[in-house]
Amino acid sequence: MFSLPAGAWCDRVRKRPLMMATSLISAAAMASIPLAASYDRLTLMQLWVAAFVVGSCHVVGMAASLSYIPHLLPPHRLLEADAKLAGANTLADIGGPALAGALIGLIGAARAVAADAVSYLVTAWCTLRIRSPETAPSPRTARPSLRSEIRAGRGVLLGRRSVVGHFVS
Repeated sequence: MFSLPAGAWCDRVRKRPLMMATSLISAAAMASIPLAASYDRLTLMQLWVAAFVVGSCHVVGMAASLSYIPHLLPPHRLLEADAKLAGANTLADIGGPALAGALIGLIGAARAVAADAVSYLVTAWCTLRIRSPETAPSPRTARPSLRSEIRAGRGVLLGRRSVVGHFVS
């Protein structure tokens, strides 16, 4: 739902502040869970809202970070960086749930969620420490409309049966 608009929108703004904002918003959403639980006020609706906020921030943050990498590295290092990023994401996808389960078993669910909130703060701090200057996005008059960029992205996806086939089958 958000991937195409997020990607098109990320091309129009500075990436680093956006990445920091998504990390801080995710930290707040996650921190609200153990806080509400400590006051015996945690509801299923709050969990749904927190999951939606964190998931949306993840989509926007990933779009921003993927489009930020070419600003940080010379072209000859992009393939290696993309491969390392894909490897780290795969490792997180595979090992994250197991690590979360172990952490919940050791310190409890509320503390594990609090630790996740802290991890988003660490991400924001690390992003803040990036010292490479980011070029300003192109002026509004020099680029197509957001709607036309989203439409072009949708056209690319629909033209690739290997991508669409996973969603349809």
